[in-house]
Formats: sequence, structure tokens, C-alpha cells
Amino acid sequence: MALKPCKVIIAGAGLAGLTLALTLERIGVDYVLLEAYSDIVTRAGAGICLLPNALRILDQLGCYEDLVSRVKQGVENINIRKSDGESMKPSSGWWKFHIQRYGYGFHWCDRTTVLEVLYENVKDKSKVIPNKRVETVQYAADSVSVTTIDGSIYSGDILIGTDGIHSRVRKEMNRYAENFGLGEIYTEQESKVPATYACMFGLSTSVPGIPEACLDFGVEKGFSYVLGSGPENRTYWFLFVNLGRALTGSEIPRLTESDIDRVVQEHWDDRITPDVRLADLYRHKRNVVFSPMREFVYKKWHLNRSIVLGDAAHQMTSNIAQGGAQAIESAAELANNLISALSNSTNNDPLSIEEVENMFERFQTVRHPRVQAMMELSHKRQLMDAMETPEMEDLVLNKLPKMLPDMLVQRWDETFLPAASLRMLPIPKRPKISPFHDEISQDLNLASKF
Repeated sequence: MALKPCKVIIAGAGLAGLTLALTLERIGVDYVLLEAYSDIVTRAGAGICLLPNALRILDQLGCYEDLVSRVKQGVENINIRKSDGESMKPSSGWWKFHIQRYGYGFHWCDRTTVLEVLYENVKDKSKVIPNKRVETVQYAADSVSVTTIDGSIYSGDILIGTDGIHSRVRKEMNRYAENFGLGEIYTEQESKVPATYACMFGLSTSVPGIPEACLDFGVEKGFSYVLGSGPENRTYWFLFVNLGRALTGSEIPRLTESDIDRVVQEHWDDRITPDVRLADLYRHKRNVVFSPMREFVYKKWHLNRSIVLGDAAHQMTSNIAQGGAQAIESAAELANNLISALSNSTNNDPLSIEEVENMFERFQTVRHPRVQAMMELSHKRQLMDAMETPEMEDLVLNKLPKMLPDMLVQRWDETFLPAASLRMLPIPKRPKISPFHDEISQDLNLASKF
């Protein structure tokens, strides 16, 4: 396929940034990825549960087998546990079920592991540059330029900010918008971003009594847990606590070590299982991070030749494990739209500003409803798990056990099957009972040719 020339600048080597970089390398689009920190693969953070909608894209990029070889066993047992740690309705056999239904299982692993696999699969690592924190962005009629804090300047046709919740690219977009009287469209949204919950992300090792290959949800009044067991006797745990009300903007606190100590002491004797308490997880901790859970999907993700993805554009609670998956999906869908723009033009000139803005708008039109639905689903699930109303408490304790496991399967079908994939790369043939929607479309298009 003949493509128009294009140079892409990516800011941020997280899940979205590295997925996008690897994709662009695979399809032959020039890029540079600028990472603010000295290590391309940061060691901070805890665990992630990789789900079929993310794994399918990683499979297209040739990363799946490598990832599975490091993660090994996927989720086999799923439980929803009451305050005494007892499971409402124990269930097992999920690994085989997920593989048969979706082609992929559920895998717990360190977030670092996913980043390592993505980065190691990039062939030309000279295009992934550490210690390049974005400071300013400048726009010209036919290009965009980034200046980093060390004075380096990088120019390209488009800039993609995958630099997280405190995105510098987003801030520069806001600054530019204000200069042209458009600031309210961008900055007003930020002041209204709410956070109702905070999450303590923990990684512990060799905790006695933790079931193998598990995905557990702990339901409590006003707070909840998610627990997963992974490779090398790792336990990934998430404690979601209500902040008292929905805080916005500057009201949202920066949580410190003293906040961690306070919340841990408040929940010290919480039963994770009948035989394991939070105290056991904490005594065996390797890493703990405590952060407010902002819940938002910005209305505008792009301006001029810049666009933001992942946490820079949307964030949700972590209880349904879709934050990282949606970042990976967004990277794939943006690549789809970029390839379409670069291949459908009648000339070989670089993308005009009109072509860039139209491409970005088409991308957001597709992605915004999908991410909004995932954010709303995670919020509703969090309210339910924390039993925030008497009606929800009755639903969780009395009605939910009768709805399991059918309710979980229905919810997964609704979540996974509409997912994006990389349209320019083949989808690996993995037998499944429930094909993804775009796989059905491909089969129908192929059949119509005969």
C-alpha cells in the first residue's frame, strides 16, 4: 500500500504510546516516541488484568505469545466475596471457558511486564527516546513542533499525547485554545472532572492463603476490593474507598504516605478471604500506590495537529479492568484512521490541516461513545460493589447470587465483542464461539465477493 509521507510525534511511553509506536513501525509510518523519564519501562505501578479485547490487538502486533510465556496461567476461579470473605457462589473452569468463547483468557501480570513486551518488540529502538519531557508545543500551517525541557526540538505532521492524567500535551492544547478564544471548550471540562473514589493499588508476594489463578471481587458497605493472583506468587489487590462525595478540580486531593497509613489502619482487619485479611496483604507488600479515581471522558480530544489518548483523554475506575484496554483500543483505532487518511489521498503531499482535523474528528466520533460506555459501566459497578444504597445492597446480597454466572458472561459479551482491532493487520485465527463484531463484518464482506 502506497502511503503519503507522515511523521508522527508520540509523547509518553505508556500502554497507548508503546502500542501506537509498535503499530506505526509494523505499517511503515515514521514516528518518534518521547518519554519523560529516564527509563522507557517504568517500574512504578502494580498489576493489570489483561482482557480479550486488549489481548487481540497485542496478538495482531506479535506480542501475545511472548506475553503469555511470561504470565503463564490465566484466571481460572472467580468469586464475589461478602464482608466475611466467603464466596457468594464459587465458580471455576473460567480459563477454558474464556478461551473457547473469546479466543483469549484473562491474565494478571505486572503492568511493567506488558510495557516490557511492547518495547522489546520494537525493532528500531532509536525512535523511542528517554529523558524527553515535553515543555511546549508550537503549531505551523503544515507542521507541529515539540520542545522538550532539555531544549531539543522535534517536528512532525501530527502530535499524539499519551502522557497520562497530567498530560503536558493536553495543557499545551489548552494554552493554544485560550490564545484563540477557545479555552472554555477545553479548560472548563477539567475543572468539572469528578472523583468519588480513591483506589489503593497493591502488589504483594507469597501471601499465605491466596487462591491460585483467581479474580475476586469483595463487596462491602462504602468500599470494595478486587483481588487477582499472578505469576511468581504475586497478588494484585485494589481497595476502593469512597471520598465522601464527588470532588472536582482542585478539591481532588493528592494522596500521600500518611493517607496510605491511615486507610490501611482503618481497613487492617478487612477479610479478603475467610483466612486472609488486608493486614496479610500489606505485610507482604512490594509496592503500594494510592490515587483518586477521576472519572471523565473529555468532549474534545484534539486541536489543530494534536490529539490525546488514554488517561489524557479519559479515565475510569479500575474495577472492570478497562482503563488500559481502552487505551490500547484507542491506539489501534487512531492508527486505523491514520492509515485511511494516508492511503486515500489523490496526491503525495503531507497531510493538510483539514485532513488531520477530519481524521481526528472521525476517530473521536468512533471512540468517544465506546469509552463513555466503559466509564459509565465501571462507575455503576463500583457503586454496586460498594453497596451505596439499600437497593444496591439488596441486589448484591440477595439477587446477584442467583444471577451468576450468566450475568458475568452477558456483561463480558457487551464489553469485549464491540472492541476495535487493527484493520490493516490480519487478525490471528483463534477459534471462538463468540466472534468480535468486526470479525463478523470481515466475514460478511468476504462472502459478498463470491
